[in-house]
Amino acid sequence: MHERIDLTRYVIAYVIITAVALLVLTAPFGVYIALIIALPSLVLITLLLVGDLVRGNPSLSGLVRGVLAPSLFIYLFIDTLSSALASVYHAVILNYLMNFLALVVIGALVIRASNQYSLLRFDLSRSFRYAAYTLIALGLGYLFSSIYKPLFYPFAIVSVMYLALAPLPALARAIRLDLGKLLPSTRPLALAVFGIGLLYTVLSIPKPVQWNVYVLIAFVVVASIAITYAGYRLLIGGLMSVELIEDEVYEAHKRGVKVVASPEYARLEEAVREFVAHGKKEKLLTFLVHELTRDGLSYDEIMTRLSRLINYSSISKIRCRVSRKLIEMEVKERMDLVNELFSELFASEEKSINYSGQG
Repeated sequence: MHERIDLTRYVIAYVIITAVALLVLTAPFGVYIALIIALPSLVLITLLLVGDLVRGNPSLSGLVRGVLAPSLFIYLFIDTLSSALASVYHAVILNYLMNFLALVVIGALVIRASNQYSLLRFDLSRSFRYAAYTLIALGLGYLFSSIYKPLFYPFAIVSVMYLALAPLPALARAIRLDLGKLLPSTRPLALAVFGIGLLYTVLSIPKPVQWNVYVLIAFVVVASIAITYAGYRLLIGGLMSVELIEDEVYEAHKRGVKVVASPEYARLEEAVREFVAHGKKEKLLTFLVHELTRDGLSYDEIMTRLSRLINYSSISKIRCRVSRKLIEMEVKERMDLVNELFSELFASEEKSINYSGQG
């Protein structure tokens, strides 16, 4: 059963705002004062009322009351205030500074909203964060353009980039695409587009034409370093994601290979885990070569018996982005390889090794 909405307080608020606006109209600059007070306040009260009307949907109500209402109030208040000040003092720089203030404050409100959704809807939280970065980058553009107008372009192009990225998390969730693997961080991309905008700014500065060649060379060198670093970070991030998935898959299927813990063969258990889970065969090879050498096998015999393990390589370590299905197939393949290898090595020997395999 829905709670009844108390409209009385909203009616009183509308009456008070209208009365104050009419009273100040007779004062000097009364029209400006009325607009600064009345317009943002009326919009705020209206949106708070809408938020109450949709209380049946807590997420939507919270979005309207916590983000949309204060954001529009701040934007309209600062916009009308800056327009009034600019018409009185004829200073264009005031518009830039006021726009910076409005956009940064609204961006901070949107980031606060994104933090509230981070546990419930990570895709929605990420979309909000990209929208906030859009506003903050645009605000910084206004701030720096008050110093030198072409400085607006680097921040504007970053703002456009985040505006284009904002709907992607929700779309990726709809088509079941893991955007975190495809785009683990937007910082390298933001730095790249900022660099393009900065290049345009530097080229637009009045200077001898031949200096543009040196500017382009410096840009190419810096861009190459940035691209190399970004590629390295993406590769490391991808490999870390692969290792996390491998751990999950191994824990889910580790009953397929068992090494009974004992003081003598504790190292074997660790070596088997590293190989089956992550494809790291160094410890397992070292252990097996040591054991087979103690049994008196020659170099050629050891190479023959361990050839499959020696020649094994993991596809997921070569490719940065792989599917979970491929990783699961590789873990099971390594598990089968370990089971078969130990079965072949010790089938004809009367040696007790606390190991047992299950298919």
